[in-house]
Amino acid sequence: MSAKTPWRILKSVVILFMLTGCSNAGEEEMDQPKKVAYEAKVKVDDVTRQMIQKVETAYSKVDPQKATYVLNNKKAKLLQKKLDEMEVGADRNLVLYDFGSELLRAGKTDEAIDVFENFYNFFRDKMFLDKEKTLNEFKTQLAISYLRKAEQDNCIANHNNESCIIPISEKAQHINREGSTKAIELLEEYLEVAPFNYEIQYLLNIAYMTLGGYPDEVPEEFRIPEAYFNQDNFPKFQDVAMDLGVDVNEMSGGICLDDFNNDGFIDLMVSSWGFEDQIRYFENDTKGGFIDKTSYTGLVGVTGGLNLKHADFNNDGNLDFIILRGAWLDKYGGIPNSLIMNNGDGTFSDVTMESGIYSLHPTQTAIWADFNLDGWLDIFIANESNANEENNCELFLNNTDGTFRDVAQEANLQEIGFFKGVDAGDLNNDGYPDLYISNFNGKNLLYLNSGDETGLSFELAGDEAGVSEPLESFSTWIFDYNNDGFEDIFVSGYSNAEKSPINMMMANIRNSLDPRLEERRPKLYKNNGDGTFTNVSQDMGLQEPVTTMGCNFGDLDNDGFLDFYLATGDPSFISIVPNKMYRNKEGITFEDVTYSGGFGHIQKGHAVGFGDLDMDGDQDIYAVMGGAYEGDIFQNILFENPIGNENSWINIILEGSTSNRSAIGAKIIATIEEEGKIRKVYHTVGTGASFGGNSLLAEIGLGKATKIESLEVIWPNKARSSSLFKSVAVNAVISIKEGEDEIKPTALGALSFTKQAHQHH
Repeated sequence: MSAKTPWRILKSVVILFMLTGCSNAGEEEMDQPKKVAYEAKVKVDDVTRQMIQKVETAYSKVDPQKATYVLNNKKAKLLQKKLDEMEVGADRNLVLYDFGSELLRAGKTDEAIDVFENFYNFFRDKMFLDKEKTLNEFKTQLAISYLRKAEQDNCIANHNNESCIIPISEKAQHINREGSTKAIELLEEYLEVAPFNYEIQYLLNIAYMTLGGYPDEVPEEFRIPEAYFNQDNFPKFQDVAMDLGVDVNEMSGGICLDDFNNDGFIDLMVSSWGFEDQIRYFENDTKGGFIDKTSYTGLVGVTGGLNLKHADFNNDGNLDFIILRGAWLDKYGGIPNSLIMNNGDGTFSDVTMESGIYSLHPTQTAIWADFNLDGWLDIFIANESNANEENNCELFLNNTDGTFRDVAQEANLQEIGFFKGVDAGDLNNDGYPDLYISNFNGKNLLYLNSGDETGLSFELAGDEAGVSEPLESFSTWIFDYNNDGFEDIFVSGYSNAEKSPINMMMANIRNSLDPRLEERRPKLYKNNGDGTFTNVSQDMGLQEPVTTMGCNFGDLDNDGFLDFYLATGDPSFISIVPNKMYRNKEGITFEDVTYSGGFGHIQKGHAVGFGDLDMDGDQDIYAVMGGAYEGDIFQNILFENPIGNENSWINIILEGSTSNRSAIGAKIIATIEEEGKIRKVYHTVGTGASFGGNSLLAEIGLGKATKIESLEVIWPNKARSSSLFKSVAVNAVISIKEGEDEIKPTALGALSFTKQAHQHH
């Protein structure tokens, strides 16, 4: 298949495969009864098919002329028709600019270059109103088009595991030099008349990097100082996604890292938000590789979804997940989400309708938690409202029989906003999960769960809580960054047209005192333990503005302090800023290790998941790349952790009995002795940040400890029951079940990734 095979075609191939009774590629020959049983699993069940049709119907109603970001090929065709009907003049020039931009977004880069180049060459010698401004706009778009061509001809067509990671290595330098060479010529022309344009300065540096000309060939007045990229403070991670065949080449989307087939090893569930983009399932083969099992899950035809969230909602021991849809589409965002149930036999079914979760509101963010501590997981979905349409948030309370009911309004969750992120955590240590919601169009919201025995009720915290900024927020999460036993809040800002990611990044490099920077810096709110929080971002070293989409956190070096990765997925093609990694240094400061660790990918970063994919005791990272536009596809990445077992660790599989079976919300406290000092390491079970999906396996770093002095699990139930174990061995994968007095060892051992050449998907 090509790198971008439409799944409507692949769906037909799968159906033909089923009808002809051919054996699955890579499978041993089966006798006829086994083959019939196996092929029966391939079929999409009737309920799932009905939801596929509902989603397709909703997608078909989206007007390409009015919806943001999507359907770029259709938009380009409509603009072409409009141009054919217009006379030459200023109005047509505006449409021509839009046409070229839409071609670029659709991935038709050579055609976009023709449009911008023909216009520029024809009009550069003509006299007309606002000539300089108009020509500069076309010149900028032309330069961006050539940069995109350079990416397509090199980073995609000649992809390797260092492609598009800055500073660009020799291995990643461009073989086809035309795109970057042309871009440099145009960018330098632009800077002759507008030398203080930060965006153009930055793009010039990147273009020279791709050709091996940075720093020496970059004019000194425009050069980003080498010191900005020079780091030697963290081991370098390698992208092994291509080697393992999990480098899905699509647009932005979601990720769930977890064990979907109950063999103890972590699998991958991946989405892309394109209307025809198939959900993908890669099963860990327990031998160091992954098998694409999508065709055998019963999910062929299930498409779209900017974000995924997983949990065992029906307590049957099998992980389920929800696909979130409709984000950014405003009045066309009534695309139903899909609740996907794991059948426990390798197949999945869409149970949205029968579960009562079906609704038609735009969203990309939700969180699973047991809000009333009855032992069954509920789900809160934060929807997007705008000036034209209000969409209330939804809190679906689990009825314990496979169905849910929306109790958001009666639980006092009544605020509306353009919500882009949500997480749940016990912020006041009363046992009940609270809610933090990031708002793109206003103040962020903190809802405290009252834990009322007579019913579920939340109280909206006032401004005195100190967590309402930034005012254009995006990704968020709740974690205990300093191991003091109180959960803290991280929330990242986003960009707008005036304060673009490049402008903010360059302003920070050129002048860290620029007053525009403060509102674009991420916020780290330290929990004061009294219902208030303090913004400690700058004190903790988080001074650089980062406009974040996907993100997540984990402990990369097993020191017992949580690090985090911010993925910069701004849709604009001009926004090719690096994704960022921050290492937590003993809860005292965060250290930027982006460039030392090889994390500075400049393609669009979206959902992020941390998980020990090879079960060797350190966490690897999977990130969904690709942007919002149809033509902005890029291979997903899987960073293999090279650190090994320099520090101690423990991986814990928790199983609730009175509590929810996934043990989401359970708090683990590991008391360790390290270099003569006693300290505690806190871990709360969950999938992490609002845009991404960590494994529910509790993967805990223990620093230099040689054993765990005591290991306590506080279970998420009304009694707040706990399990306590003394003198627990380190560097092992163990299992703990609520109510049992003994830790169970597992037979799970480390794998070595089996790396081999794979074709792009």
